[in-house]
This record gives sequence, structure tokens and C-alpha cells, in this order.
Amino acid sequence: MVNLEDRFMIRDMYRKGQSISAIARQTGRDRKTIRKIIQAGPSGDRPARRRRKRGLKLAAYEGYLKQRIAEGVLNTRKLLRELKARGYQGGLTQLILYVQPYRTSREERAVMRYETEPGQQAQVDWTSLGYISLEGRQQRLYAFVMTLGYSRMMYLEFTTSTEVTTWLRCHQHAFEYFGGVPREILHDNLKTAVLSRGAGGKIQWNPRYLDFALYYGFSPYPCKPYRAQTKGKVERSIGYVQQSFWVGTHFSDLVDLNSQALEWLQSVANVRIHGTTGVTPLSRFGQEHLQPLPGTRFDTSQITHRRATRDCTVHYRGNVYSVPALHAGQMLLLKETEDGWLRIYTAEQNLVAEHRLVSGRFQRVVLEAHYAGLPQAQPGRPPALARQVIQPELAPAVEIRPLSVYALVLEVNHD
Repeated sequence: MVNLEDRFMIRDMYRKGQSISAIARQTGRDRKTIRKIIQAGPSGDRPARRRRKRGLKLAAYEGYLKQRIAEGVLNTRKLLRELKARGYQGGLTQLILYVQPYRTSREERAVMRYETEPGQQAQVDWTSLGYISLEGRQQRLYAFVMTLGYSRMMYLEFTTSTEVTTWLRCHQHAFEYFGGVPREILHDNLKTAVLSRGAGGKIQWNPRYLDFALYYGFSPYPCKPYRAQTKGKVERSIGYVQQSFWVGTHFSDLVDLNSQALEWLQSVANVRIHGTTGVTPLSRFGQEHLQPLPGTRFDTSQITHRRATRDCTVHYRGNVYSVPALHAGQMLLLKETEDGWLRIYTAEQNLVAEHRLVSGRFQRVVLEAHYAGLPQAQPGRPPALARQVIQPELAPAVEIRPLSVYALVLEVNHD
């Protein structure tokens, strides 16, 4: 290797008129070496070659790229898929070079990766994604993610709630998507799973979640407090969801968003080459050997209690639903099923009414059969109130007078 002083001397000899051959004889170096040093710049670097202009294929899509980057889309593979769909013929390298200046460096903390056996573990978590307009009002939007520890197969679902019913349904949907159940599930200390931790770390489980775990045959494992990195696989999955799917995604409603999410899982997330395993999640999924699903679903109905009013109705989610007159004034159990039914039971679990849930607010859903035997209502008015039958002796007799009588009384008092 030629040091800096020798390179300077060789270039100086050449500048003073000596030939390459003469310099080679004097220095004892090969003529090719002398020629390279002379052609190099003052810093010793080789002269920049005349390169072909690059980025011409990308230039036609620069406007679209700037729009997507402004929306926060910096995942180059996501951008490549979108550009390919628009006719882009270039490769990934040009995109990486184009996007790189827009990225910010991140400081990574070192952690020890823990690998699990096939079928052993799944990790789950929520992430909040702002708000969505639904049924005329703004509601917070969440993403539920479950990742199988061995294969890295992923399930994704968007919801507007993280309450226990939604928590159970998302698990159920994930099991059905995978076609089986892992032996254990790792998650945070959410109230939907862990109500509290007592002395010595003793866990008080949410009873409904524990029933759900027993039904499907998995063991729940909450992370140790302040040790969320324990479930690093799902944490990385959430980051991948945010960059590869969520950022820049446009949708009309929650149904459309979840439809797009399922398509993305099948065509992108679960068939990509995973950065850790070096193969696709789908290719390892066949080795998971998950536990089989039970023959029937766990009942994930939303359960609440309401007292029926004296006019034979119960109020639920801003709307009114009728019940048979016999149950007016009673405390009833209401179940909202996943398929959109409201079923109403007595305290003894006897079904007394069922209605299709209606959207919006201030809607009145009434079945005429619930008012059978009550006095007929006047035209244009709802059915007669239950109190007219249940407690008729309490209703005082009221004389009905024409308005002219009241006007006469006012005139007399005025005089």
C-alpha cells in the first residue's frame, strides 16, 4: 500500500514532466500503480466515474412519493408495492436512497431474544391509533395484534373498544384465523385480564377471562410490571403494522378497514421474509401444531342488567326495546351478541324477548305482542302503558273539560 508521502512524490514527479515509465524505474513500483496514483485526486481517491443518471424511473412518481411521505409512510417495501401497482419498473434501492433523508435515527436498546417452541406461545397487545368517526360521533380506534412466537404468524383486528367483551372476541377471531390455540398467551397487566396483583405477586384474574382461558385450554401469562419488553415479538409486530399497513391507509368504515387488514395479512405480512427467522411466517406455521378449537364457540356476549320501565321497555345504548308487559318493573339480564342481537332474560336465565340491535340513538323498537291484552292506544300513539293494567286502582279519576272552561275562569279571575 502506497503511503501519503509516496503518493505526493509520484504526483509531483509526473507534474514536473517525468513519464510513467521513468517514475516506475525510479520508485521500483509497477506502472499500473503509478498510473492509478496519478489519475487519483489530491485526496488519493479515484476519480469519480461518469455514471448514468439514476432515478429516472422514479422521477415520474416523485409527486406521489412526496404525498405518501408527508402522510408518514416511510416503509420502502410498502411504497414499492404501491408504486409497482402504478406501473413503476425500478427496484427497491432507488426507493431506499430517496426515502433515507426523511428518516430519523433511532437509538436501539440491547435485549436478549427468547425463542419459544412450536405451538407454545402467542403474544398479544393493543395499540391506540387516534380516532374514527362512527355512527355520527368520534370514537377512539385501537388495533389488536396477536403474534405466534415460533412462526411469527400474525393476526390483526381494529376495534373501537378494549373492554373485556372485545378482548375475548379478538382472541376468538385470532384462534379461528390460525385454526387452533397456543398453549400459553403472554400479555400486559390489562384489567380485562388481571384485576390486581397482591402480596408476593399473587394475581387476581378477571373471572370472565379466566373462564375463557379454561374453555380454550391455554395458560395466560401477564408480563412482570414495567417489563413490557418481555413480549418483544408482538411489540415489533405492532411497529411493523404501523409502518407497513396503517400509515397512509384510507378506509370508509371499520368493516372496510378490517377487510383491508385481512388482505394485508394474507398478501404481505405473513408471506414476507421475516428479519429474524429468515423465512416467511407462513412457511413455519405448519410446524406450530396448535391445540384444536373446541366444537362450539365461547359465549362472548356483552352482558349487562337493566330494570324494565313501567311502559314495558328497557333502555340500551341510547335506544329503547320492548319486553312483555308481565316483566315491567323487573330487573332483567341483557346480552348483546356478536351477530347483532339483543336477548333479554329474567334473573333465572329465561329468555323473554329478543330484538335486532339498531344503530344510532333515540330509536324505539317495539313488538306489539308484548302489549297483548292491554287497552288499545289512540291512533298515532305508542301502545298503552303497562301501569294501566298493573296498578289501575292507583290511577285517579280525572274529569276532562273543554279549553273554553279554563278561558272563562281566567276572565273571572282577571275581573
